[in-house]
Amino acid sequence: MLEKGLNRFKDCQIQEDNFNQNNARMELMHFFDVHIATQDMMSYWDWEFYRNEQILAVGEYRRRFCKFGRYEDFQFSKKKFDAIVAKGHKDHVPAYLFVEFDNLLLYFPIKGNPSTKIMRRNHENRTEECVCIPNNEFKYIYELEI
Repeated sequence: MLEKGLNRFKDCQIQEDNFNQNNARMELMHFFDVHIATQDMMSYWDWEFYRNEQILAVGEYRRRFCKFGRYEDFQFSKKKFDAIVAKGHKDHVPAYLFVEFDNLLLYFPIKGNPSTKIMRRNHENRTEECVCIPNNEFKYIYELEI
């Protein structure tokens, strides 16, 4: 299934993004011994985590083509952040942002009320309110229990 919200338009870039997302999904499924269902293209989140047909968590996947720490924070759509938090509350499960950098796959619990700023979206004229997640709030995958 195609990844949502791509900011890359060439067929080879979309294929690479889909490969990266599926590869990370498979890695997480094996590591946590869960099934991860990819959501449809209009969903605000990419994944739902299941074990024994019970939803355990929701997650969003992002890929950054740089090493972790290159930038001081990670910007993420506030609208999407709020929608994922609401989904977690509705299903009584935690929500996570998984970010794959060139050198690490990390996660961030999507909760609380992080600081925001208005940002111009790459390759677009519009602006959007984004949450700003400081690097020190990201955690290693092995610290997560699903």
